[in-house]
Amino acid sequence: MQTKSPPASLGRYAVHGVFWRQCLDFALLNIPFYVQPVLQFLMTAFFFFFAAPARHAIVRNLAVVLPGSSVIANHFRAFRTLLNFAYTITEAANYKLTKADFTYEIVGPEHLEQLGAARGAIVLTAHMGSYDLGAALFARKFGREIQIVRAPEPDELSGRHFDQSLQQSGAGAVKVAYNTPGALLSFDLLSALRSGEIVSIQGDRVIPGVAQAEGEMFGQRVVLPMGPFTLALVAQVPIYPLFIARGGYRRYRIIVSEPIRLTRTQASRDADLAVGVRQWCRALEKVVAQHWDQWFAFAPIFVTHGKS
Repeated sequence: MQTKSPPASLGRYAVHGVFWRQCLDFALLNIPFYVQPVLQFLMTAFFFFFAAPARHAIVRNLAVVLPGSSVIANHFRAFRTLLNFAYTITEAANYKLTKADFTYEIVGPEHLEQLGAARGAIVLTAHMGSYDLGAALFARKFGREIQIVRAPEPDELSGRHFDQSLQQSGAGAVKVAYNTPGALLSFDLLSALRSGEIVSIQGDRVIPGVAQAEGEMFGQRVVLPMGPFTLALVAQVPIYPLFIARGGYRRYRIIVSEPIRLTRTQASRDADLAVGVRQWCRALEKVVAQHWDQWFAFAPIFVTHGKS
């Protein structure tokens, strides 16, 4: 028996609903800046208790990232992660609405320059940092468009709000493509890469119905999207692991790792793809180990480990 989805009028108030994004926009424009940190803390506490699946997922993931850590300590760490998420989306919304400036440092600037000059490349990233600020930075620094692939929002109105935010923050230099089961998106992305465009994909979580690859992080098995590696191998374009970590009030670190280059060998196609998956797992593991409190993985990532 199928469960009925909540009416649209009520769905907007759900955890993923557009109501909370609209409240954030209103607060940034109408509430004094010195009151905003208090509201961020209170709203983080609210979602910490009412977004239980996300809280449990963070705790379970932290148990693997920080072996030997206690469940109680990881609940406090989960709160810290959610608070970082609140600051991140608030600063992104602030940039969208007021163009409030932010500062950044680049780790791996030579790789970022290569990316900016590349004729066709894949940016492989994770659920860290801000799409809005990252897109704005890339557009401003290199004057290039970027196509972002992402999973659809659970709430349609939230999805529209997010798309509008990207358009405003990226000054029209950002295109959004939704990764849905059965879609012909891969053909469009392949065509874009062969035309010299840059495509950004999140590579730390899969959605049902999408091709999967198995890897290993922190000694545990993980399931990751296969799409980025297949595209890179077929289009013969490099993959640039890129992460955005918050360093303080309106301060960010852009971390760009050495590109992953997949080549066709005498081995099987699966073996060629596995090389890229292993390199990506190492790059992601290194960044998550350093910035575990900014890994916004609100779903279980690791396949086998004890529950929280």
